[in-house]
Amino acid sequence: MTDKKTPIIVDLLRHGEVAATSWAFRGSTDLPLSPKGWAQMAQVGEALEPADHIATSPLQRCHHFAEKLSQQQHCPLVTLDGMREMDFGRWENRSFAEISAEDDGTLERFWHSPVGIQPPEGEPFDLFAQRVIQSWEQWLDEHHGSKRLLIAHGGVIRVLLAHLLKMPMDALWRLHLPYASWSRVSLLQGEQPRLLFINGDACRKRTDG
Repeated sequence: MTDKKTPIIVDLLRHGEVAATSWAFRGSTDLPLSPKGWAQMAQVGEALEPADHIATSPLQRCHHFAEKLSQQQHCPLVTLDGMREMDFGRWENRSFAEISAEDDGTLERFWHSPVGIQPPEGEPFDLFAQRVIQSWEQWLDEHHGSKRLLIAHGGVIRVLLAHLLKMPMDALWRLHLPYASWSRVSLLQGEQPRLLFINGDACRKRTDG
C-alpha cells in the first residue's frame, strides 16, 4: 500500500466489444475483442495517464489489451483470477429469449435483484461478489502504486462500485456500464472512497484527486 496520506487513484476500465454476432450471457466464455472492441480500448488507452500498476482479469477480452498497455507504459501487470466475470452456467452463450423459453423465473428474479440467485449450474452471485471484493482488497494491500488501473468486466466493476459506495447489491443493475466504459475512484486511508466519475469521456484526461 502507498503512503497513508497519499490517495490511491484507481481507474476501472471495462473491456470493449467482443467478437460475437449477437448479445448473450458471456461470463466465463473466453471470447476475444472484436476489431471495434480493440478500437474502443485504444481510444481510452490514449486518454489514460500512465499507471504505476495494472491489474486484469485473466479472460482474453481484458488480458490481451492489458498486456499491450503494460508494455507501452512499461508498467507492472498482475493477473487476478478473482476478477473473472461471473460464470452463468447453463445461461452461457444464450440470449434472453432462449433462456426465458425454459426458465422457471430465475432469470426474472436475477434481473430484479441478483442477490441470492444462482444461474442453473452456474456461480452463485453472492460468492461471485465475495471473490471480487476479496481480490480487490488483496490487490490494494499487496501491491504498490498511487495510480492504478483495473481492466475487468461489467459485473465485476458494478460489484466494486456498489461495495465502495455502500450501495445495496440488489441495486446493481442501476449502474450502466457500456463497453470500454471508464470510471475512477479515489481511496485515502481513513476516509470514505470517492467516485470521481463514471463512464468518463475517453477523449479527456482527468487529474483531479
